[in-house]
Amino acid sequence: MEDFMSRTYSPAKLSLAIWFSALALAFGAQKMSAATVTYIVGTCKSGTHFSTIQSALDASPAPNTVEVCPGTYYEQVTISHPVTLEGIAEGNGSLAQIELPSGYTVNASVDAGGGSEPAIAQVYVNDVSGGTVNLTNLNVNGVGFSTNDSIFIGVLYNQSSGTINQVTTSAQNTSGGATNVDGIGMWIQGGSSKPSVTVENSSVHDFTGVGILAVGETTAPDLTVTIKNNVVSSDASTNDLVVEEGTDPTVSGNIVSGGDYGIITLATTGSITGNTFLGSQIGIELAADGASVTSNFIYGAVTYAIDVSATALKTSKVENNTIRTVKSPSSYDSNGTGIELHCNNISSSRVNTNTIMDSFNGYGDAPAGFAGSNTYVGLFFDVDNSCTSGGVSKASPAPRLKLLGQSRGQ
Repeated sequence: MEDFMSRTYSPAKLSLAIWFSALALAFGAQKMSAATVTYIVGTCKSGTHFSTIQSALDASPAPNTVEVCPGTYYEQVTISHPVTLEGIAEGNGSLAQIELPSGYTVNASVDAGGGSEPAIAQVYVNDVSGGTVNLTNLNVNGVGFSTNDSIFIGVLYNQSSGTINQVTTSAQNTSGGATNVDGIGMWIQGGSSKPSVTVENSSVHDFTGVGILAVGETTAPDLTVTIKNNVVSSDASTNDLVVEEGTDPTVSGNIVSGGDYGIITLATTGSITGNTFLGSQIGIELAADGASVTSNFIYGAVTYAIDVSATALKTSKVENNTIRTVKSPSSYDSNGTGIELHCNNISSSRVNTNTIMDSFNGYGDAPAGFAGSNTYVGLFFDVDNSCTSGGVSKASPAPRLKLLGQSRGQ
């Protein structure tokens, strides 16, 4: 019988055998790397269990998905790799809530317009590449915050792409007795990686600064942001939605109530369409030429339903919006303005086909010759053309736009 060890093989057969072995090893490694790793925070279902969200995120191998059982988790969460973090339902409960730990700290920095500033974030998604970070079915509650003169953020995305879906942020405010707090429900920040972030089907309330803030780092857009089908509400002197310069925003289908401003846009592109604004001092502030404002519903604004403070419009259009009732709470008559133009050189070819009902002026401080095709119902003046020769508005001044950081000693 021939001894196996004494056999000889031709070089061609040996090379073929080695090639097949290497292929098998590579295929096996690929299958292992493609396997989905899921961790469980809590004990509500079977799997690999962790007691905190952060320990699950930091485990090896890195998870694709972290499922969070109902309960309250006192921690600041930092995410630095692609992952889906989602709350899950169990029994009669579905509330996976993140609250501040007793020893919370400054853990982030943000571009606040005048350079980088320190911030305290509850969920911090920082500089993630190679995939997306998706947050689903989570409550981020800032109750008990007590640090004076600070920036406090519920969810912060910095140069990271992903989707925030069915997430609630609340109490990013002075509930713990702090003063001069810029409380932000969600802060989305762009940069050189040009991330794309969607915020959808979420609820944002009880903040002292901005509900949802989208910020680019350059004048050219370096952040694509979609904000859709959310509910943002405020009963204080706050800004509900802000899309700043350097963003390419699509804002649609949101319900926004209260606050000084329903939305402020300084973007040089994008669209604000199909939203409903309720009871804000100013519903929509078009502060820069760029985004189009179309097919929105603005009800019960106090001063202006739409404020076109951009000095000229070459890109933006303000069309097919429906405005009903603009009045101050102390007045028995509708004493506000549907769309304020500030005597700027705004052509009715860019602003038209709007329906304005129950306000003092349809268009306030319109330039000479402004007309357009609009629908007016129950107004003292459809178009106010009484601009001064110097081009300065005669209307009562609108509330001053509160920029980030002005609540802290400015």
